[in-house]
Amino acid sequence: TPVHYRSSVTLYVGATLVDGPQDPAYATLVRSEILPSVAALGRSASVLAQVSDSTGLSASPDAVTVDVRGETDLFVLSVTADTPAHAAVLAGALGQAVAQRAEYLYPRTDEPLLTVVTAGATGAGEQVRALARATSAALGAVTGAALAAVAAGLAELARPRVRGRRDVALETSAPVLCLPAARVAGAPRPARSGVPERTEQCTRLRWMLRAGDADGPPRRIAVTGPASAPAVMTLTRELAAGAPRGDDVEPVYVPDVQRIATAGPVDGILLVADARNTTRRELQATVEAVESIDVPVVAAVVDGLLPSRAGWRAWLRAGAHGDARWSAETRGRDADLRTTDGRPGTTTRVTAALALAALGFTRPLPLGLSAGLMVAVALLPVWLPSVRRARGARTLFALAGLSLASGALLAWFSAADHGFTRHDAIRTAVLVATAVCGVGLVLWARSVLRLPVIGISFGLGALLSGFATLAGSQNPWKFELSFPVAVIVLSIVAARRRTALTIAALAALGVIDVLHDYRSALGFCGLAALLVLWQARPSGGMPRAPRWVGIPVVAGVVFAGYSLLTHLLVSGVLGSQLQQRTVAQIADSGSLLLSGRPEWTATWALMGHQPLGYGLGVVPTAADVAIARQGLALTHVPTVDGYLEHYMLNGGFELHSIVADLWVSLGPLGIVLGLAMGALVVHGLGIRLGARRASALVCFLVPLGLWNLAFGPLPSDVSALTLGLGLVLATRTPAPPRVAERTRTPEEAPGNPRQPLVVGG
Repeated sequence: TPVHYRSSVTLYVGATLVDGPQDPAYATLVRSEILPSVAALGRSASVLAQVSDSTGLSASPDAVTVDVRGETDLFVLSVTADTPAHAAVLAGALGQAVAQRAEYLYPRTDEPLLTVVTAGATGAGEQVRALARATSAALGAVTGAALAAVAAGLAELARPRVRGRRDVALETSAPVLCLPAARVAGAPRPARSGVPERTEQCTRLRWMLRAGDADGPPRRIAVTGPASAPAVMTLTRELAAGAPRGDDVEPVYVPDVQRIATAGPVDGILLVADARNTTRRELQATVEAVESIDVPVVAAVVDGLLPSRAGWRAWLRAGAHGDARWSAETRGRDADLRTTDGRPGTTTRVTAALALAALGFTRPLPLGLSAGLMVAVALLPVWLPSVRRARGARTLFALAGLSLASGALLAWFSAADHGFTRHDAIRTAVLVATAVCGVGLVLWARSVLRLPVIGISFGLGALLSGFATLAGSQNPWKFELSFPVAVIVLSIVAARRRTALTIAALAALGVIDVLHDYRSALGFCGLAALLVLWQARPSGGMPRAPRWVGIPVVAGVVFAGYSLLTHLLVSGVLGSQLQQRTVAQIADSGSLLLSGRPEWTATWALMGHQPLGYGLGVVPTAADVAIARQGLALTHVPTVDGYLEHYMLNGGFELHSIVADLWVSLGPLGIVLGLAMGALVVHGLGIRLGARRASALVCFLVPLGLWNLAFGPLPSDVSALTLGLGLVLATRTPAPPRVAERTRTPEEAPGNPRQPLVVGG
C-alpha cells in the first residue's frame, strides 16, 4: 500500500442573528440542521474544484472525511495526500473554502447569517500507511476465505458427494454400515487415527455378511463400488486378513461392477461408497448396474469418514476438503444437519441467527463492503436451494444481475462528460447485492428458525449498527433506534400471538415516535394495527376470502391512514410543534408529501434530462445541479437550495428514494427491479392477509418497505425491505427425495411393516 498522510482542520459554525420565522439560520437549529449541511460542503464537487484550482493539487471526495462532533458546534475536515505538506495545504484551503461557501449560501443584505471560523491551527500530516496495510491484509484474508468457501460449496452443489448412510439408504434397501477412514492424514499418533473404531466396525460387517450353515462352503462376497478402487481394495484386504480361522465369508475384490461376471460365481455383493470422492450420481449409476445383475446386494458401506478423535490437523484437512465425520453418523445425524426428529440441529440454528444479525448490521465496512453480503456469500450453497423454491425470487435475482450490468454500461457511457467515483460505485453495487442475497438468507432462515427468532436476530444486528453511529446523530431514536427496536418488540409479541398485546405494543411504539418527531413511523404503526385488527375480525360463518382480497384492503388502509394522520397533525392532536410544521409545509407546496419529500420534483427533472439514468458511481455536473434546482423550485421550500447542494447532489446522487436511487445508478432496469420488489412484497402480504396469517411484524415491515421504495434512501432503508421480502415470499414445498427402483424382497412388499435395516456405529 502506498504511503499516505492525513491533515485535519476544525471549524466552528454559529448564527450571527435571527431574522424571522423563515430564516434558514434558526439559532436553535444550527447544531441539528445547519451544521451537518455546512460540514457536507467539505466533500462537495464545487468546493473541491475550488480547492484544486487555488492550490494546484488534486482533491477528490474519496480523500476527504467529515466528522461532526456531537453536542458541539464543531466539525473536523480531514484530507489525505501523498506528502505531509500537501495534506496540510489541502486541509487549510478546504477549511477556507467551506467557510466562504457557507457564508455565500446563507446571505443577508448587510452581513452573512452564519459565522464559520477555524477553531485551531491546521494539523500536520500524519502517516496512515500502517492502518491501511493492516486493513487491506485482513480484508484480503477474509475475502479469500469467503471466496474459497463459496467455490467449494458451488462445486459440492454441482457434484454432490455421498455424505453418509442416509444417501446410500435412499438408493438401496440393503443394510448400510459406516466406517471411519483406515488412514487419517494429520493424525498425531496411530492410537488416535481411527483404527480401533474401524476394527470394531469391520467386525460388525463380517457378522452381517455371515449366513447359512457354517459347515457349508464359504460364502463368496464380491466387494465393489463406484470409482473407488483404493477404498474397495483396502476393505477387501481387511476383511480377508481379520477373518478368524474357518470363517464362512470369502471377500472377492472386484474393481468394476461390470466385471462381477468374470470373478466367478458369487453369493452376494458388498457395495462400498467412499465418502471422500464418490458422488451421488456415481452411486446411483452403480446401484442401477448392480440391479441389472442377478446377484443380491447383501450390505453397503460408507467408507472414509473422519474418526471422532482424529486430532486438530486431521480436522483442518477434513474441513478444507469438506469430508463428513464418522462421529456425526454414530449419533444418528443426517447429512442435512437435522436431528433424528427432523428438526434443525443446534449448529444450524446458531449459524442462521448469527447470519441474520450480520445482515441487520448495516454499518458500511472498508472498501464499501457489508457484513450481510459477506455472510450471504459464504453461505451461498446453503440458502441457494431456498431461492429456487420461492415464488418470484429467481426473477428478482435475474433482474438484480441485469440491473448491475446495466449500471456498469451506463457509467461507461457517462464517462465522456461526468466524473466517476469508484467507492460510490462499489457501495451501490454492494447495497443491491446485499438486498437480493439477504432475501435468500432470510428465506433459508425461515426453514430453520421461528419468526420471533428471525426478527430478534435481525433487530439485534440493526441495533448494534445504530449504536455505532449514535454519538453524532441529530435524532437518535428516529434515525438509529426506532426501526431495530420496533422489529425486536414486534418479534417478541409475535411469539405470544395475542391481539391485545400486539395493539398495545404498536400503540407504545407510535407514541414514542410522535414524541421524537417521527411522523411516518406513527403511520406505519397505525397501519399495522389496522391490519392486525382486520385479521382478528370474527368470520361469522362467511366463506373464506380469496387470497387476493388482502391487496385492495392494504390500499384502502394506506389511503385511510394517510388521511387520518394528516387530519390529526393539522388539528394539533399530536402536538403544537408538529401542527406548525405540517401547516407550514402544506402552505408552501400544497401537499404534505410534496413538501416533506421534495426530492421527487428534482428526480422528475433529471429523468426528463437523462431518461436512461447515469450509472454506478457517476458524479453530477453543474448542469445536473441546475436541472435539479429547477425541479425543486416547484416546492417553494425556503431552504431547498442548501439541501440540494449539501445532500442530494453532494459529490454523488442521493435522491432519497430507493426506486429513484436505483434508476440513477442502474437505469430503467433499476426501476423495474424496484417495482418488482414492491409487487412481490404486496403480493406476499395479500396472501397472508387472506389466510389471516400476517404477523404484526410483517404488517409493519410491508408498509415501511413500500414507503422506503418511494421516499427512503437506498443506503439506510433498504434493509427493512430486504427483511420484509424474505418473510412474505411464498415458498414451494420441496419434492421428496428420489428412491431408486429396485427388486423388493417378500419382507419389503407393500403392506409389510418391516423397514430397510440401517446399521450405525
